[in-house]
Amino acid sequence: METDKIALLLKDAREAYYNTGEPVMSDAEYDALEEELFRLDPQNPFFSTVGTEASLGKKIVHKYPMLSMGKAKNMEDVRKWLNRLALPEDTEYCLQPKIDGLSASCFYSGGKLKYTATRGDGKTGQDVSHIAEYLSDIKKTIGFSLSDTEIRGELYLPKNTAYDTGGRPLRNNCVGLINRKESREDLRYVRFVCYQIIMENSPRYETDKIALLKKEGFHTVVYQKINSPGLLERAYNEYIDKFREEWLYETDGLILTVNDTSLHSEIDDRWVVEHHHHYNLAIKPPVSGQKTPLLTVEWQVSRQGNLVPVAVFKPVVMGGATLERATLHNYRFARSLLLRAGDPIIVERANDVIPYIKENTMTGERNPETFTQTLLPEECPVCGSGLKEEGVHLRCSNSKCPEKIIQEILYWVRQSGIENVAEATVRVLFDKGKIKNVKDLYTLKYEDFSDVEGFADKKIDNFLSQVAASRNMTAVELISKLGIPLVQQKSLKKLGIETMFDFYSFNDSSYVIGRNIIDWKEDSENMEFLKELLEVIEISDPAFQGETAGYICMTGKGPYPRQEMEKRLSEKGYQFTDTVTGETTLLLCDDPSGTSGKLKSARKKGIPVLTYFDFFERL
Repeated sequence: METDKIALLLKDAREAYYNTGEPVMSDAEYDALEEELFRLDPQNPFFSTVGTEASLGKKIVHKYPMLSMGKAKNMEDVRKWLNRLALPEDTEYCLQPKIDGLSASCFYSGGKLKYTATRGDGKTGQDVSHIAEYLSDIKKTIGFSLSDTEIRGELYLPKNTAYDTGGRPLRNNCVGLINRKESREDLRYVRFVCYQIIMENSPRYETDKIALLKKEGFHTVVYQKINSPGLLERAYNEYIDKFREEWLYETDGLILTVNDTSLHSEIDDRWVVEHHHHYNLAIKPPVSGQKTPLLTVEWQVSRQGNLVPVAVFKPVVMGGATLERATLHNYRFARSLLLRAGDPIIVERANDVIPYIKENTMTGERNPETFTQTLLPEECPVCGSGLKEEGVHLRCSNSKCPEKIIQEILYWVRQSGIENVAEATVRVLFDKGKIKNVKDLYTLKYEDFSDVEGFADKKIDNFLSQVAASRNMTAVELISKLGIPLVQQKSLKKLGIETMFDFYSFNDSSYVIGRNIIDWKEDSENMEFLKELLEVIEISDPAFQGETAGYICMTGKGPYPRQEMEKRLSEKGYQFTDTVTGETTLLLCDDPSGTSGKLKSARKKGIPVLTYFDFFERL
């Protein structure tokens, strides 16, 4: 599989896990794909991020990045890590559970809580300060520090929760409660367990930090001091045999950290620190599974038109959750299992959380060349159109497939932060013919709801105002919402894409993200979709905001004499500079791909570049 496709699969899986609580692949499969990508392309941009960019609410930039950690699948991997550190044999480590919830940080200043944020992509998280009102574990004040202080931990639902989980995994429910827009009283069931302090003059040892938090009255993780491989192995076995079940928080392993924080910088300095630190390690647990008969396979249509298979089986209870469905990821994987209704399948919950199909016990007894596949679709389950195989997927050949369009609309609603618009609402409006695409969201009028049940005046007003509020955005924000694989606002800026003109003219295939943009633009349906959006979306481009635009520099031959151009632009409030500096807002040129000194300097400084034609056409 090509590296860009692997990275896309990993990114989609990570986004689903962190932002929706609905995993799309097993943890074991994720780890295997991640290892394969690292083997093929260790410098891939995927490895520079943790989690995923926060998708809901206000963003919080973490003062100190919340990075991940390396992984060990077994004790042999742990021994290799210890040998690599090459620390004295009696070095002390802190061993604690790796709780499977939602990582979060509480920030205090002057002893008072200022905000609570999720980890997000490690650098930027989601502001979830509203939860502090409901969670007794999050203290409004602290007494041990008046300086800026971060207390990090995990949001989770305990195994013995009184909250009705509906048989869904606890983590899924926790994420749903955190992101809930209304009826937030159920947040009282969520716990916040602490494991880290970041502040000036913090305790030297990790175990002392946890002890300080516990003394202050916080809910803290259990921990153990480890100073020998033998003690570590015994502790790991106790976790597998006893504590994994006894602890009230679900876990996906243990975390081993060099206890003396004064050694951390020296350890990290030996290697590149991007995705994770090197002074701690996550030790993964073995998976556990159950055998149950398969009932059927359902096929769902995604916004790309891909058919996603979901296995439906006789319910099993694992880790306190009732499971009866699990994704089969894609057509190729589902086909490889040689499934028939009634087959005994092995269902596992990787790290006690993510349900997936480990195997079909009948597969080995069947010849794939002669086996008749009875659970694979012959046509689109929604519109009945023909199917075509593309890579690992089956794709509906109908670009106007109703479910594909509905999923496109839902994706846009989520990406645009349009609140209080549920999936059921979108489906009702689509079925009534009120909306046929994303563009139609912005052309709806009050009277369009007259014959739609369930829409009172207040609900109509809320819907229209929410949609209207999402109409204005920058070009970068619009492009990042188009669903182009791996394309986010940060990656666009790295590629020098600041305006729609930059996007249209972009043709640099040096990087995976760049190739994805080029491939996306080559699809006529995608460009038609963008054209329709631009008819209803208002682009606010900083380069065209008159007196607030700052300094402009020019290079190459323009459409008018230089003196005339300066006069026309100065009337709009722009100021001119003969050289490209850090204050330059925009560089105008005749050829963006040119090699002049000014162009090279602008690219290096990340300054937007526009052609004279594009600029004066919009001026």
